[in-house]
Amino acid sequence: MRLNGLAIAIAGGVGAVLIAACGGDGGGSPTGGTLPPADSVLPAAVETFETLETFHFTLTHENGTSPIPNGLQLVSADGDVVAPDRMRAKIEAKVGDQTVRVEIIGVGDEGWMTNPFNRQWQPLPSGTTIKDIFDPAQGVKAIIGSLQNAQVTAEEKVGGAQTWHVEGTIQSDALAAAVPISRPGLTVGIEAWIETDSSLIRQVYLNGPIAPDEPENIVRKLTLSDFGEQITITPPPQ
Repeated sequence: MRLNGLAIAIAGGVGAVLIAACGGDGGGSPTGGTLPPADSVLPAAVETFETLETFHFTLTHENGTSPIPNGLQLVSADGDVVAPDRMRAKIEAKVGDQTVRVEIIGVGDEGWMTNPFNRQWQPLPSGTTIKDIFDPAQGVKAIIGSLQNAQVTAEEKVGGAQTWHVEGTIQSDALAAAVPISRPGLTVGIEAWIETDSSLIRQVYLNGPIAPDEPENIVRKLTLSDFGEQITITPPPQ
């Protein structure tokens, strides 16, 4: 597993991230000032995100779920990322009508998941890595770096921080490396909240399906926090 990425994600290509087709100044802000153009807000957000060594994330779904290994349907995840390639999370998922809770850990190319019934750690299935579940770091970079028709639409407070609310779209192709279930040919609505003073990305919403069989009103919500906190992620006890 490589996080160089999701919040499936979770979820990246290490190197330069290009800001494509961004523009617009959005008009006036609630504080009476002028909203900045998206093509000044987004590059700063990408640059700041690339410098992060650790962060906490929460991923939730509305009106749907995402398939992950072992026949589970992901409902929500709460966890931590340590760059460049470590992640752990507690996951709520469904097996049919039954809700289960599991934990996952990824270190490099290795990944483990607890058995939902006996709680014992076990390796992910052969050929599967944690990025096949979701990759929040790669996902954020893919989304912000590929945003089209972007506009800063408001200045809003999120988690006690003042943020620019940015809206735009991406093509589902851009999510392929971060969210394996994504399929090409779909336009996904994006909302992002980026701190006005630090350029930290606080929230990202994906509005709409990223695969043909998903509900039209599905929403994936990724919230980021605890930037730069001391976090240690190691393989599970065997």
